[in-house]
Amino acid sequence: MKAALERALADAVTLLRELPRHRHAERAARSRFEQFKAAHAGLPCRLLVHTKPGSESLDFDIVLMIRDAGSVTLSWHPDVGVPWTALVADHWAANYVLTVNGASTSIQSALLYLSARLRRRPDLMRDLVDRSLIFAAIGDTPPEVADTELEAAVDAFRRGQGLFSGDAMQRWLDDMQLTMETLEQLVAQSVQLEKFKDATVAAQVRPYFAAHRRNFDRLTAVRLEGMTQALARSVAKAWRRSKICPIFSGRGRSSDALNGRIDTLFACDLPAEFVGKSVGSVIGPVSSAGKFSVGQIVRVEAARFDGATRERIRSLLFESWLADQRSRAAIQWHWI
Repeated sequence: MKAALERALADAVTLLRELPRHRHAERAARSRFEQFKAAHAGLPCRLLVHTKPGSESLDFDIVLMIRDAGSVTLSWHPDVGVPWTALVADHWAANYVLTVNGASTSIQSALLYLSARLRRRPDLMRDLVDRSLIFAAIGDTPPEVADTELEAAVDAFRRGQGLFSGDAMQRWLDDMQLTMETLEQLVAQSVQLEKFKDATVAAQVRPYFAAHRRNFDRLTAVRLEGMTQALARSVAKAWRRSKICPIFSGRGRSSDALNGRIDTLFACDLPAEFVGKSVGSVIGPVSSAGKFSVGQIVRVEAARFDGATRERIRSLLFESWLADQRSRAAIQWHWI
């Protein structure tokens, strides 16, 4: 054991001196550490990565756990001739916006993450908290991301941002002051999040469907929105009398006045005014933000365990897991 520990200590010092210390190279550094870990499989160890506020460089520690004895932590700092006072001149949180259970989110990471999420959901602050909680749960053993998976995910990111040419991609990187390596690292993290989500809830999806099958009936609803109260009452009256949506029967006002939409929703996602209503019932007028709407459920399909249903259940289960994590987390925002 002593000889194995001495070899591990010597190799750890060598590794610390050779690890790339630029922020963009964190993935490469972790890959190097995995090789060290495999070479010393009998000695549990961890790599601690420290991001310096306002800096592009990283610091590393290696922790070696010695069974029934304790642990050894190794650090190595190159002598670059910079005084200690200059190295720590920034406030420790100067580059952070959030710390959840001791894990901090940098301003750069937060802004990039939010820019990708903005188009989808408005609850961005909760998304950031959730992201921190997921990475804390993933810990030091994140899911593997194959090169083909990463390439496909980067292509999907480019399409989502409207970056359809190499020149457009490079301009975006320049505007964001990023390298392609950094983008790949951020996209890889997103893939890891999805894989973790799958692994966390996969075994629960089918039992949940069996226990809540009626929640996943599909209901098709017609709604006319954006009306004044008087117009909504008139439309509802005509609709109930004819049993046909006025916009389809030709009896309504002009198409400019009637803003129609047809949605197919799971029963668990129905607006409150539609819950418990039978097919054909005219619902409304319903007030929302000063405007009024009238609607009708026109069709109900029995639940089926297809891809869309599985994805909806997966999201519900994972949101429940996140809600539990948030209820027990110590959350501190840094508004600087």
